[in-house]
Amino acid sequence: MTTPFRLESVLVRTVAGNVTYAFPSALTVLAGSVGVGKSTLFELIKHALGGNALLAEVVRLSVLDVSVDIRIGSDHFLLTRSVDPASSSVVRVRDLTEQLDLEDRHTDKREPNLSSLLLSSMGVPDDMRAASKATNSTKQGARISFADIFKYMYVSQGDINREIASSEDSYYTPKRKAVFELLFGLTNPSILDFQSSVARVRGEYEDAVREHAVVFQFLVDAGAQSRFEAEVSQADAQAQIRESSIELERLREAIQPAIDRETRTLRDLLGEAETSLAEAAIAKSLTEQQQTDFAAERAQVRQDITRLERMASAGERLAQIEFSVCPRCMQSLKSREAPPELCRLCLQEDPLVGAELSEQTTYEIVHLREQELELATQVLTLTEELESTAKTLADRARLVEELSRAIQDRTRNRITPQLQAYTDATARLASAEGRSRELEQVMRFWDRADDFEAKASGLGAELNRLQDELNVRAAALAERRREVFDELDEEFSQNVAAIGVPGVRSTKVDRENYLPVLNDQPLKEFSPVGGVRTATQVAYWVTLLNVALRRRDTLFPGFLLIDSPRTSLNDNDELSAALYRRLVTAADAADGRVQLVIGDNELPATYRRDYAQMNFDYGHPTIATIPHPGRDAVKTIAGESV
Repeated sequence: MTTPFRLESVLVRTVAGNVTYAFPSALTVLAGSVGVGKSTLFELIKHALGGNALLAEVVRLSVLDVSVDIRIGSDHFLLTRSVDPASSSVVRVRDLTEQLDLEDRHTDKREPNLSSLLLSSMGVPDDMRAASKATNSTKQGARISFADIFKYMYVSQGDINREIASSEDSYYTPKRKAVFELLFGLTNPSILDFQSSVARVRGEYEDAVREHAVVFQFLVDAGAQSRFEAEVSQADAQAQIRESSIELERLREAIQPAIDRETRTLRDLLGEAETSLAEAAIAKSLTEQQQTDFAAERAQVRQDITRLERMASAGERLAQIEFSVCPRCMQSLKSREAPPELCRLCLQEDPLVGAELSEQTTYEIVHLREQELELATQVLTLTEELESTAKTLADRARLVEELSRAIQDRTRNRITPQLQAYTDATARLASAEGRSRELEQVMRFWDRADDFEAKASGLGAELNRLQDELNVRAAALAERRREVFDELDEEFSQNVAAIGVPGVRSTKVDRENYLPVLNDQPLKEFSPVGGVRTATQVAYWVTLLNVALRRRDTLFPGFLLIDSPRTSLNDNDELSAALYRRLVTAADAADGRVQLVIGDNELPATYRRDYAQMNFDYGHPTIATIPHPGRDAVKTIAGESV
């Protein structure tokens, strides 16, 4: 049966109070001039159901949250979602049947997800993916969400004369078609899963084939051996490694006994001699450093002696000078009288009167000369010690040389040939091991190529199996597919004729893209924009509803929200009346199993008695708690001025 879906009421909570609208009728029309808020209310409904809605400025500034009372299948929920971007990803859920608050749901990818709850109520799995049916598709497809199904329940003002369920978006086409098939039973979760698996395996198969080709081409370009040749060469290299290892072990055993007791004694003496030689070298270095230090100190003392001698000589010479004038002011000193013990120039005690200065200077000079003599003795002693150390060093060097020559003479004829053979065997082993590593790398590339080839072969077989199973399952629905499209064609033709879409001679629903075809032309080519496209859209949506209701074996929801169908009809009252007449007929024929909610700015007067109507104007907008700024300030939710 058609999935029951009913909007009971909408509650909009604003900064100035609450606004509530109930929808008890099978057909409800919101009537009012452009800009009174009909589209705003419809987008708020979409927002509350988790959709990515176009919210008007008045909503962003004045609305706090929106709640929708809905029935889906046997479930009855109250969904409340904030308008604030910071918290709008969370929807509060209340079960109105059990009168219980359920766990909050998320509108993004986080769990628990609102889409999963709504899909579950519709009896639709929430893990289905819409993969493309194209033979070259390698993507497993995006997950089908409630928002995708809602595209078949809500025709927005922006889409009413432009596209059907985002049909102009080529990227979205696989999902749109998958949802159509799911709703009409032309596919099922099992088939969708197979389609997704086919696309995924095809992608993996193509990746494996491409990777095998890349590795194989690398081996060819690198001039690598074939796998068979590489295996033979690897076996030869391993044999060479074994032979070289055996020969090296034999040589080790042959060399070991050649070092006899006397040779070991000579080696011990050589070690001691080398140690003594190193100690003598260190002693020589220290002695040289001490000699340098004492020589530098002796030179400093010699310099001090010279300085004192010059000072004494200068004092004696200056003492004989008798100043007749002051050397500073040039005044005469001849008439100045001074005691003999005082200097006539400065009137201070004359140091030359006694012999104290001369004795002190003589003492310092004598002391420094004694120190110089002592340092000279030290330097001489170190020089003699340095000569002795040099002789010892030379003796140790000769001893080391003699011991080394003796050891070499004893071992030349016994050890050298074996050492040469040992060196040759080591070189052969290293060469064989290097060759083996190169071949191992080549073998790894061949293994990788074989793995990719085996993987591609397995994936190819799996792809064929999945494709065959998919074909079998799709063939089982071929008859139903034919029946459904025959019914859609007939119903669509009747609706187009009843509405009186001008210029139409033939109609059908395309079997490939599921969109209207008029006079063997796609709708977008038959009528790019305008009233014909709008009227055709209404006929198409009514067709889907009527066929679903009549068959009673589909998942198509019995709900349709249409915004502004008269927008592009201009003054065509006849076409407008026929359009509403068809909507009323659809609602009546459904016998309560469908709910239609329509927003429009001008209605045919002859049919107002046939449906529930809510009237709005600039004095009484849909968000009644917020004063309307007036017609001149109106902007549509698309941002255009009226």
